[in-house]
Amino acid sequence: MFSNIKPILLFFFISIAGLAQETPSPENEEDDPHKVGNIIIGAYLPISFGDNFLNNGMDLSAGAKVVFKVNTYPGIYVGPYFSFFNGEVTDQALLGNYENTTNFVIGGVAGYDFYVNNFDISLGLGVGYSVYANRGLGDNFNDTATALWFSPEVSYRLNTYLGIFAAPEIRHDFMNIDVPSELEDTFGGVNYFNLSFGLRINLGTGYKIK
Repeated sequence: MFSNIKPILLFFFISIAGLAQETPSPENEEDDPHKVGNIIIGAYLPISFGDNFLNNGMDLSAGAKVVFKVNTYPGIYVGPYFSFFNGEVTDQALLGNYENTTNFVIGGVAGYDFYVNNFDISLGLGVGYSVYANRGLGDNFNDTATALWFSPEVSYRLNTYLGIFAAPEIRHDFMNIDVPSELEDTFGGVNYFNLSFGLRINLGTGYKIK
């Protein structure tokens, strides 16, 4: 599964390297090469829903999210994505003999970004490799999944280089767990409505407040 994500991440890093070699062209402000991209760093609040093992058998706690978005074309961005959160098992009869899990996702995002009155608004799609690192007394193991998500984002520019953001996220994890057919609906996938907020660091002088 992880091998399927490697080409995506390689593409993002190649895009970053190519962008760094571009020659500035002041002809069009919207094509300003100094709008390199941005980094968002913030809290990540997971909210599971539906009839699935995570929603039925765990209490989730906050984690963090980091995204590096690189402008490859005016209004278009790509970049790597990382998030994590923790969960405590509340129903061992359903989930098995372990006590807690740490979920982390590494993947990539692509989307469209535009600017309105000191606000940056973006619509992004992502795909990633999701790992549930499960821990119990003498029983540590991992479950894996492919994560897909859609995340609109609103950021407010405090100055040229710094802003604050808030972003909801609809996410589905397609789980890779072998279970009897009667349990596939419960263990086959997890639905999330996640929230994140924090700091946005703008890279380049093109983000000056107008």
